Amino acid sequence: RALQAAAVAGAAGSAAAVVPKGRALDVGADAVYDIENRVDGEEQPQLEVSPITMYVTEYAERQFCQIAVNSRYICYGLRAGQIRVLHKDTSERALLRGHTQMIGDMRFAPSSKDDIIASFGVDGNLLVKRIKFAEDAIEEQPLLQVTVVNPPAGSVPRVRWLSKSRLAASIGDAIFGVDVDLKAREPVVFTAELTEVGMPEGAPNRFIVFAPLGQKPSIDDFDFSPEGSLACAHADGTVRVYSAPTGEGDVIDFAYDGPPSVDATFEPFAEDPDGALASIAWVGDDAIVVGGESNKTLALWKLGSGDMEGAECVQTLKVSGDVYNFSCVAYPHARLVLLANLRKQSVYAVHLAAEAAGFDYVSEFSVTMPILSFTALKESDDPYALQLYCMQTQAIQQYALHIDRCRPEGSQGDEGEYVINEEEADADTDGFESAAEEDETVAVPAITPATPTPTTPAASAPGSSKLLTPGELMSMASGGSAAASGAGSAPESPRAAEGSAGSKPPPPKPKAPGPAPAGVNPLPP
Repeated sequence: RALQAAAVAGAAGSAAAVVPKGRALDVGADAVYDIENRVDGEEQPQLEVSPITMYVTEYAERQFCQIAVNSRYICYGLRAGQIRVLHKDTSERALLRGHTQMIGDMRFAPSSKDDIIASFGVDGNLLVKRIKFAEDAIEEQPLLQVTVVNPPAGSVPRVRWLSKSRLAASIGDAIFGVDVDLKAREPVVFTAELTEVGMPEGAPNRFIVFAPLGQKPSIDDFDFSPEGSLACAHADGTVRVYSAPTGEGDVIDFAYDGPPSVDATFEPFAEDPDGALASIAWVGDDAIVVGGESNKTLALWKLGSGDMEGAECVQTLKVSGDVYNFSCVAYPHARLVLLANLRKQSVYAVHLAAEAAGFDYVSEFSVTMPILSFTALKESDDPYALQLYCMQTQAIQQYALHIDRCRPEGSQGDEGEYVINEEEADADTDGFESAAEEDETVAVPAITPATPTPTTPAASAPGSSKLLTPGELMSMASGGSAAASGAGSAPESPRAAEGSAGSKPPPPKPKAPGPAPAGVNPLPP
């Protein structure tokens, strides 16, 4: 359990110092956080880091979610569209193929007993696969491939799980939903044109086009509320909200009866009403946080009733200075909006007051290198510890973050006490686990893609990313070095080492990283 040991070590270290050193905000009052000016008592401590693997990714400013983590696996995207899979317990690795271009988004299904990952690439391919570990090797079982015809260039693909077997995805201004057959012996393959609302002819089970292509500005992000309402952030600065009748499932299903009606359309930023939006997330039954261009400004909105009666902007927070932020919301297990500033090697934690009354605290932390994409999980026994799994320019690393360092001292609330009842959460599996067990003796079929792309896993090529061995990870966690344990520094092959294709602006000259925390030896550049 080498990688898990590293995560636990990081969480234990974070618990030793939980005094907040950030800045208190007046709840409900618009605020500016100037990253160049400090107030008395503020500090920017370096988060304790646990290196996972050395991998070079080209610096690029984009809102692609290219890392996904669950209790057993760490997955991250490579330049050509492959997905590197690392097993936390054994350090085994594999390479999943199927995409021909970069991955825009990937996420694990919300299950504690099965490992299903969905990935959506800019090539228009949505792939869903089960990851299995058998006979000391990682295997893949393809379950679903949806190939979008003529995917819009320059769009940001997004995918969200609605349950363990149903997901929604967007590309351009189109949104569609589809069920995943978890018992499938052969993958479901479908080519979708996304030109009309409804269920296309020959579509797989419960495939529904909720919003067709070419009708509205591109969707940069979307999110579902616990009740099934949908909020979309568009490239023209507009938010659109669609609500489902209470207790009747998610709003996607209502497109079977015809084009859905929009409950609300509004511009969350009065100062820049036409600026592209970068992120959106529900943080309560009727509250959303919207990220403006490059996530430089956050706006907290209360939506009121279904017809937007009583809707209001509760508060805005602008991060001023040289900023390009990637956003990740840790909710409900923490009331935090986390922002990674690619240009400053910094993470900003913005805390929400109880009942989404406003922003009440902002904290800043330094990291060893720019974070290009990350995800936040609660993994340790400490209910107030978060683990940030990060794709950075030179490595994949995990950072430990304690909630008490990110909120006003002495504040109380329900955060940190969010517990998933695994027995209840997995009650709707419909027996797929037994089917998965039977699959161990069944040959895994290969997808026949609609476009000529390989879909079967390939053996790792020589010279690929250096996965630290259990001994090396434990040595690092105890203050040793990878070199002392025999670890090399072989980079990923040149084709896979760069994080993106095409012309990208050169990275700004990074500031020198601060000293590593005691007991941690960061990876070499």
